[in-house]
Amino acid sequence: MQKQLAACGVKPQVVRDIADLQPLLERDGAAVIDGPECGAEATRALAQQIFAEKTLAIPDAARVFEGGEFDHARDQASVHTATPAHTDGFAYGDLYPDYMLLSCVHHCTKGGESVLIDGYRIEQYLQAHADFSWAGHALRDVVIDQTEDNMQTALSPIIMHNGHDRIMVRKTLNQKPCADSKDSERDARMIALWCDTIDAAYEQAPRFKLRAGQTLIVDNYRLMHGRDPYEDLQRMLWRVWVWTTDALGVPDLPLASDTRHAVASTN
Repeated sequence: MQKQLAACGVKPQVVRDIADLQPLLERDGAAVIDGPECGAEATRALAQQIFAEKTLAIPDAARVFEGGEFDHARDQASVHTATPAHTDGFAYGDLYPDYMLLSCVHHCTKGGESVLIDGYRIEQYLQAHADFSWAGHALRDVVIDQTEDNMQTALSPIIMHNGHDRIMVRKTLNQKPCADSKDSERDARMIALWCDTIDAAYEQAPRFKLRAGQTLIVDNYRLMHGRDPYEDLQRMLWRVWVWTTDALGVPDLPLASDTRHAVASTN
């Protein structure tokens, strides 16, 4: 079981040429590029180079330090505890970004290792498990409430097809049965199995440290990411969210690479 869960973790390959990224993104869902400048505008420019004509939106970069800056969930983050594996940008509801870049300006020597969990493999693991297969198959069929508090509404399955030949998986802070669920206890059990399996895989997954001068590119529809605790408060990265032509869509809202603009309308 531990080996199966460990296999759900992804350790991205490091390259120096942008041309080498796409095959790795298709195979692993992630890759690290070493060498490009890692500032805010440089990271946006790198994203534009990588996704080129497929780009729909690349908002301003967001500074990532001490748990975030403008993210609404920042008060739940601490450098002294691990950040669990999660999907980025879920405050935008179903229209969360399909890719994410993290460029490292300053890494810490102790702690702060990154972790990536493959949601496709988690689904396969659950479907193949004698006791959990029902949940593994229900993930694509059962509509749940994935709305972050006071953010964009998301009533949808945990795993869904986006109509552009992409499968979207999601792990958020607030996944729960819908108010009108026909079997809320069963739905809650499915959600718990999904989250608990991801958390168990997190414990077994390989770690890797993103070092200064490196940029991680992640398929945010497929992989969930987290990080281990750290001590050096100077650790700082830039995050850029990307919406491409393969995304379900782009939110009709002001965009940033954090959740500052994802607040639900009060009208």
